[in-house]
Amino acid sequence: MKTDLLFQIEAWVIALVLFILMIIATLIGKKIGNKIRLNNKSEKNLTETSGLIGLLFFLLAFTFGMSGSRYDSRRTIIVEEANDIGTAILRSDLYPDTERTLFRKDFKEYVEARIQYYEVGPDVKGILKADSLSQAISARLWKRAIDLSKNPANLAATQQMIPALNTMIDVTTSRLAGERAKVPESILIMLFLLALITAFYSGYSEGRKGKIDWLVQTGFCLLVSLVILFTYDLDRPRRGFVNLDGPNQTIIELRKNFN
Repeated sequence: MKTDLLFQIEAWVIALVLFILMIIATLIGKKIGNKIRLNNKSEKNLTETSGLIGLLFFLLAFTFGMSGSRYDSRRTIIVEEANDIGTAILRSDLYPDTERTLFRKDFKEYVEARIQYYEVGPDVKGILKADSLSQAISARLWKRAIDLSKNPANLAATQQMIPALNTMIDVTTSRLAGERAKVPESILIMLFLLALITAFYSGYSEGRKGKIDWLVQTGFCLLVSLVILFTYDLDRPRRGFVNLDGPNQTIIELRKNFN
């Protein structure tokens, strides 16, 4: 599982650095604006940054929407996986007691592997290890179901179990793909740069006017940084403030099937 450079940095660190850089960019813009104003005393200042600010907030909303959509998709897939696993577990009851016991033993191991898959957090090696383990167990379940399907006495059970296992296995691929699908790093970098450019021109505009409202400027920089903080956070649910602990609880609750 490949991770981008920005993904390896905590979201709050990125937001804090952006806030500081925006303040610095505002100061630089203000000094340049003041210098130009003093050198051109008779020139009226018509500098406006409303268009640039509008573009920035449009891109912020667009990117935040992308992150939110991906977060919702990941949450939905986890609940779907829990339902698929639960269905397959129940269908093991269609087999004779001996086979049912073996199925449930493997299903118990599979549930623990899927719980571990989430609980390892952002550890890439841990994620891949847990995913490989769950694939190995699911392959064992599939082989058992196929072998039992050769017995005509298991026809009804086979017709129910094979589709359930197939769905259960497929959803793990969807879940892994959902975690890999993130907002492109290039878009986030562009947003970062646009925020700095907007801060610079905002300070420049105020410098041309001869005064600057630092309460407004600081509030603007803080607001942009917070939006970017939660945009990054939504796109990395294994770390940060926003997580998937709630949806993952639906898989943890599958342990009740084995009590």
